[in-house]
This record gives sequence, structure tokens and C-alpha cells, in this order.
Amino acid sequence: MKKLFLFTAFILVSFTNVAQENSKSKEEESTSSLEQGIAKADNGDWKGALNDYANAIAYNPKNVLAYYRSGIARENLKDYRGAIVDFSKAIYLNNADGASYYERGVCYHTLGNKEKCCFDLVKSSGLGYSDADLAVQNYCN
Repeated sequence: MKKLFLFTAFILVSFTNVAQENSKSKEEESTSSLEQGIAKADNGDWKGALNDYANAIAYNPKNVLAYYRSGIARENLKDYRGAIVDFSKAIYLNNADGASYYERGVCYHTLGNKEKCCFDLVKSSGLGYSDADLAVQNYCN
């Protein structure tokens, strides 16, 4: 009986360690993919960056920065609707993200939706994102 208990405890500890290692490796993979995407974006490879950001999100669906950077890549590829989706997800995960509100507002402006543009820019400004102040003056007054 004691041997069965020890064996069961050993198996449980082993599974717990494997689960923790897998969890860490997913986070590490997400970070690595994000970094690769940023490097590609810095070189103007927006499509390659977008692929890496998608991988980062697949490894960690709560990676706010990956959604933000994906939105930036889509914006540079002139996929404004796709960028809005990415920025919206970043905002959903962190509603104090002034940069994502700002960028989403810019996308709405590009698409001609002044109401949503100004809502986002004012929200961004209220969150302390300084670039939004001038944008509010230019687009919303």
C-alpha cells in the first residue's frame, strides 16, 4: 500500500513538472516569436513580422504586446480593419493601453469614422498617451 502511494505521488509530481515546463516553454516561445517579429518590422518586413506575431499569439493568447505589434504591422500593410481587430484585442486585454486606443483611432480616421476615431483618441489622451493630444486637436475639433 505504501509503495502504491509513493508511486502515485511520484507520477503526480512528474506530471506537474512536465506541465510547468510546457507552460514556461509556451511563454518563452511567445516571447521569442514576438522578438523575431519586432526585428523583421524594424527591417520593414511587415508580412514576416505579422507571421511571427501570429505565432506569439498562438503560444500566448494573452500577449498584449503581440496584438499591438500585429496591429501596427497590419496598419503598415494598409489592412486597417484587421489592425482595428488587433488593437481591440489588445485593449480588451489591457484597457489602460493608451497606445492601442491611439492607433485604433488613427485607423478609424483613415477609414472615415470620425465618431469612433475621436472616442479612441480622447480615451488615449485621457490615459496619458501624449501623441493623442495633438491628434484630438487636429481630428476632433
